Amino acid sequence: MKKLAFLLSFTLILFSSCQLQKVMVNVYTPAKLTFPPEIRSMLVTSRYVPATGPYEDVQWGAYESVDSLKWLCSESIVDTLAKRMVEKNTYLVKVRHFPRMLRNNDSQLPDPLPWDGLSALTKKEYVQTVLIIEGFDISKTPVDISGSEGNFLAQFTVNLTVALRIYEPEKMRMLDDSLYTFKTEFKTTGKTREEAASQLPEERKALITACSNAAENYFLMIKPGQVEVKRYYYPKGDSSLIKADMAVREGKWGRAETKWKWLAYNDADSIIQGKASFNMALSCERDGRLNQAIGFARRSQRLNPSKKAEDYINLLNKKILDFEEQVRQQKIIKKW
Repeated sequence: MKKLAFLLSFTLILFSSCQLQKVMVNVYTPAKLTFPPEIRSMLVTSRYVPATGPYEDVQWGAYESVDSLKWLCSESIVDTLAKRMVEKNTYLVKVRHFPRMLRNNDSQLPDPLPWDGLSALTKKEYVQTVLIIEGFDISKTPVDISGSEGNFLAQFTVNLTVALRIYEPEKMRMLDDSLYTFKTEFKTTGKTREEAASQLPEERKALITACSNAAENYFLMIKPGQVEVKRYYYPKGDSSLIKADMAVREGKWGRAETKWKWLAYNDADSIIQGKASFNMALSCERDGRLNQAIGFARRSQRLNPSKKAEDYINLLNKKILDFEEQVRQQKIIKKW
């Protein structure tokens, strides 16, 4: 009887160690303008100098005169964009003004910067990518006043064209290389034409506001989303799996991934490798690394075959195909 009880207890422990744990997790959804999901850090800067003088002198920092308002607008775009990216914890961001790089004072895209210099810059700043405002052009339309006695509308528009590039020196590719045009409308009302016009912001304030709005709109284009989904992972079977499970419950996915990745490649037991690989697939999907996720899911199925692993492979395949279809239909823009 005691032997039967022991065997039953052992079987229950063994069975429980094989069980998958259900978890609700927020997984990455691509932005309108999508970047590689493994990109986590970015230097944001500008090489736009609204200066006059010989081209070579402007390139190297010697100016005859400079438009201080436009220079302030350039800094406003950089600072606002970096602030928004940090607020939402989208990227680890660094801001640099007046970096030692060749300048530009044109609103169009200049020749790309050399990869060697960019690589040195990213290594110095400990970032993966560099977002550079290459140039911009800003203009304000005349004030238009319309309406009738007692109800007048005054309005004007600020048009802003930004030349922007995002370099990834390690792979020598650009994640974005575009001219963007943003419009900001300013409208006020009043009982008289004079009252309506007097409430419009003065030009300096309007231009800086338009630059901040442009940075906000670009951020919304590149900001990835999240959706909560039901997934499964292996919480037991090894002491490191148990520790990783505790990390997941505390929301420390990075710590859990470190343990899962080591087990997936180094544990002596192929079953544990398979379980850890399954868990790694979830960790990668969570961050949007779908190609890595499906690789780990297939590895799990090979080492520890299960219906859940097979289903997960099919799910990830569908997500990859859906993403590629959205890119084809230009619902998602992918430039790399």
